[in-house]
Amino acid sequence: MPTPVTLNIRRAVGDTPAFSETVDLDTLTPKARAFAEAIHASAGHGPVGILCATGKTKGDNPNFRYQYGTGPEADAIAAQPVTVVICPTPLRADSVTPPEEWLERQAHGLALDVYPIAGSRDSLTTLDERVPSADAARDDRCLFLDAVRGYLADTHGIVMGPTAWGLLWKAGNLPAPRHYALNGRLPLWHVDDIDAYATRDYERWTVSQVADFLGYTGSAATATARKRLSRWGLDAVGRAPGRGGESLYAADQVQAAQAARPGRGRHGADRREDGRFS
Repeated sequence: MPTPVTLNIRRAVGDTPAFSETVDLDTLTPKARAFAEAIHASAGHGPVGILCATGKTKGDNPNFRYQYGTGPEADAIAAQPVTVVICPTPLRADSVTPPEEWLERQAHGLALDVYPIAGSRDSLTTLDERVPSADAARDDRCLFLDAVRGYLADTHGIVMGPTAWGLLWKAGNLPAPRHYALNGRLPLWHVDDIDAYATRDYERWTVSQVADFLGYTGSAATATARKRLSRWGLDAVGRAPGRGGESLYAADQVQAAQAARPGRGRHGADRREDGRFS
């Protein structure tokens, strides 16, 4: 049986008034379900404020002991969870985005350890009663694509734009989604798979090695290789030791991008000299 809830997540735009919608909770991922439950429990069934757990305690603050000292009372305070209240921007009333998609993107766009636990009575007061899916939301460790790229940058220092992701995905170099939301329209990657990719064992090539692999020769070989890497959106993963050490690139990414590139040059040429086809 469906589990319907009423949500008021649309804001009036011009002559188009705000309106309420019914969403079936059973069609949502756990994190999005908890998000919807929090909105439904809030005043007017609207996104006036969603109380979220962060997976942290007050004791995690590096300045905690300086502020509270030590002892049983300080230890009790240190164990208290840190929460945040988020106020998501409502959908426009004239938007064609379905409420389910808005919920999934809002929920899986949160920081990995942040998840909804309660709604709000008003913009200043949160509710004490936890939403039924709070624990399931805590265990929902999936991210949608934009959040995956942000996680790679923030957690692993790996910058990967849309161009690089597209090439590497086409070549099968990236992990596959663990789940699909919205009837298969929204792929979701599990953080464990992203961590495994970021910490994989891979060979590192200097830009000279990249140039040789790509078939560039002559005095402009490395410069041409850098331009190609830039077009692919591949960032360096380090630098070779020494004052004149060259930038290092992930060899498997270079190989994958080369394999997935559109076209293979004019007239079937596969070598370049001074940055030009020979």
